[in-house]
Amino acid sequence: MELIVCATRGGEASRRTQERAIALAKDRNAELVFLCVVDPDFAGPQSEAVTAALEDELKRLGRSLLNIARARAREQGVPAGIICLSGPVWEEIEAYLRRAKATTLVIGAPRVEPTSQAFGEDVQRFIEHVRQNLGIEVVVVP
Repeated sequence: MELIVCATRGGEASRRTQERAIALAKDRNAELVFLCVVDPDFAGPQSEAVTAALEDELKRLGRSLLNIARARAREQGVPAGIICLSGPVWEEIEAYLRRAKATTLVIGAPRVEPTSQAFGEDVQRFIEHVRQNLGIEVVVVP
């Protein structure tokens, strides 16, 4: 069975991405997993205690956003799993795709604001890397 992984982080752009993933899962009768990766290192060097507390809070927020996405999928008759990971975003997404043997990654297009760091500046390289090295279809939602 196909496995669609939707990398998401919340907000209106992520809602469009989630809706596309839900529609794909429904059309393909595929499994769907919403994935959120939090990286507490964005705050810069901190003590271990602060980093651990920040990671815990980010994961709680991430799980809340994932539960909202899962509820949205259920409303449309699509069961969905949720996974919240911590670490460097691209590395964690890739590792999860490999572990889960995903067939499709649904991801939002990067924001164009110069201050946006959500997925970094190398999103296009990551997408190509996933397509070429993992052999996974990548659906980019504008």
